[in-house]
Amino acid sequence: MKQLMKVFALVAVALFFAVNTYGQASATANATATIIAPIAITNSSALAFGNIAVSATNPGTVTVAPDGTRTALNGATLPVVAGTVGAATFTVTGEGTSSYAITLPATAVTLTGGGGGTMTVDTFTSTPSGTGTLAAGTQTVTVGGTLHVGAAQTPGNYTGSFTVTVNYN
Repeated sequence: MKQLMKVFALVAVALFFAVNTYGQASATANATATIIAPIAITNSSALAFGNIAVSATNPGTVTVAPDGTRTALNGATLPVVAGTVGAATFTVTGEGTSSYAITLPATAVTLTGGGGGTMTVDTFTSTPSGTGTLAAGTQTVTVGGTLHVGAAQTPGNYTGSFTVTVNYN
């Protein structure tokens, strides 16, 4: 019996030393985050198509490019007295030299006025186009579009609005 106890004791000691035991080690890491300035956009001038003369029988279009130049086609003509003409101007502000996406209206916008008449604006374009990059936290975006004028369009002032959206890339 003593012999058996010695064997059990030897087996227990052998198993204790046979099992690999390692000391535990730990390391600590810091967690960090940086909150950047929110991106913002403000409008400083409207998309203005100016004075337009229309045909009694043919519809036409007037396009204002992002650089503010204006052209007319078909039943729309541009009189000598141009009125107020220009691309819409927006100021984008945000973080340092970040890049951002520019989203223009994908569908036509309706202008109303002139004794209940309506016209639409579509084919919006911008400079910069698609994406922009902030320089020292700011950039100007100009937006043009195409106005669809009906034949014998009712005279008067027409107004409407559209939205330009910017998001960090």
